[in-house]
Amino acid sequence: MFPEDDPDGDNKNSCAFVAHGAPGDLAGGVTVSYSGWNRRLIIEDIAVAPQYRGRGVCRVLMGLAKEFACERGADHLWLEVTNINTPAIHAYRRMGFAFCGLDTTPTTTLPQEVSRRST
Repeated sequence: MFPEDDPDGDNKNSCAFVAHGAPGDLAGGVTVSYSGWNRRLIIEDIAVAPQYRGRGVCRVLMGLAKEFACERGADHLWLEVTNINTPAIHAYRRMGFAFCGLDTTPTTTLPQEVSRRST
């Protein structure tokens, strides 16, 4: 459970799910939080280990997030992704996510991959 500042682990509107692969392998994980005022489940972070991508791990994690959302009465899931992460964008669209906005605020630091490509 998170957040870390919840020592009793009784924050019922935040959760983390972990997917295991081979023994000792972490296949992926997702952290979520529910916002009651707008009935939104926010996908705070989701990651799948490279060797497990394309094998349905993200879909399973999103399914767990959706169940968590339904238990709280959420009427939609929300996530943000950078426009340079095209594999993730395609995966999310295949899972039914739709574009609903664009943040044009420039970032102050670039991911290492972008820095490497531009040099």
